[in-house]
Amino acid sequence: MLPILLGSCGTASTVSKAEQEAAIMRQVQEGLDTRHYTIAVDWMKPLGGMARHVTSNYELTVDGDQVDSYLPYIGEAYRVPYGGGHGLNFKGKIENYTITYPTSNRSHIEFRVTNVEDSYFFRIDVFAGGKAVIDIIARDKDAVTFDGEMVFK
Repeated sequence: MLPILLGSCGTASTVSKAEQEAAIMRQVQEGLDTRHYTIAVDWMKPLGGMARHVTSNYELTVDGDQVDSYLPYIGEAYRVPYGGGHGLNFKGKIENYTITYPTSNRSHIEFRVTNVEDSYFFRIDVFAGGKAVIDIIARDKDAVTFDGEMVFK
């Protein structure tokens, strides 16, 4: 009786992990479909610089046609408002939001945001398991890339 019990525990564990992965994939897709998602970042790669681990609660939130960017910035700024500006910490209206599916496990998102400081082009790749890569290209600042993961609050 003991070998049968161990065998069924192993199967239950495998099914549970598969069900958990499927649930995450559904959450990721639902967030993308409704344009309500948050990506918590843990790495940044400034243009021409070394990748750095970030330790604070930096994140990018898309909420319908609005974006809330709370991200660190390291790089060269070509034009800065008096007082230093806000870097990549801003809220703004999303323009030209598009989403495509280049592969079955990757979604590619592009949009623009313009505010009083700069104009930003966002390119985001989100993978089925929730991992994400964010590229931000600004008109008046060096580009920067962030790695992170979708979080479900």
